[in-house]
Amino acid sequence: MYWQITEMTRREPEAAVADAPRFVLHRHEDASGAHHDLRLEDGNCLLGFRITGETLATGCWATEKMPHPKGWLEQDGDAQRVLAGTYQWRVSDKRCRELALHGADATVVIRFERCDAPTAEEVRTLAAFAKEQRLTMDRLPALLEDGLAARRNAIARFCGLSRELDGASFDESAWRELLGGLTLREIGAQLAAVEARYDRAHPPAPVSRPEPLRFDQPARGERARRAMRILGMQNGSD
Repeated sequence: MYWQITEMTRREPEAAVADAPRFVLHRHEDASGAHHDLRLEDGNCLLGFRITGETLATGCWATEKMPHPKGWLEQDGDAQRVLAGTYQWRVSDKRCRELALHGADATVVIRFERCDAPTAEEVRTLAAFAKEQRLTMDRLPALLEDGLAARRNAIARFCGLSRELDGASFDESAWRELLGGLTLREIGAQLAAVEARYDRAHPPAPVSRPEPLRFDQPARGERARRAMRILGMQNGSD
């Protein structure tokens, strides 16, 4: 399950509730990269969130941490302790979690909202595609962006040519909705048909056009006179 920080405010220290559960916020870096571990005391164990990113800020994504020992409240290991103290839930339901972290120097209020995550089957399909194409999973977002850009460009060209051909009778919104449900290959087929119509309506000009030869009359006369002089010289020598 994925969560996102949608609000985060830092305030002057506020009085904590008596006997409130404890928390610690660690900054850590492992093979997956830099992240923050927000560890929350919950009975005999710690729960909390693993929050991705170099800095803790609005927009960061998080996953829920599995139960782990309370010893982390006192020890840091190879992590950096950022904040510690007690916490208080303000909202805690299936879609939203908001809590106040009461530290010695500040009170930080963080709001997490649940994100719709891909299903296991969807992740399996993406992983299989990446393996088939000999791609790493981290390249898939860029390929997705390229594919969406190609779709947008093809649909925009289809609509532009169709407006030129059909004028006011072309229903662009209806066509955009229709094309939006097609694959890129299918959009390409529709675009090719419109391009063929456009070429028939507006045949492209040939690359080169034959032009009549033009003779320079004075130059032509000069060549004739030179030829006559040459002939005269030859006759004289005979």
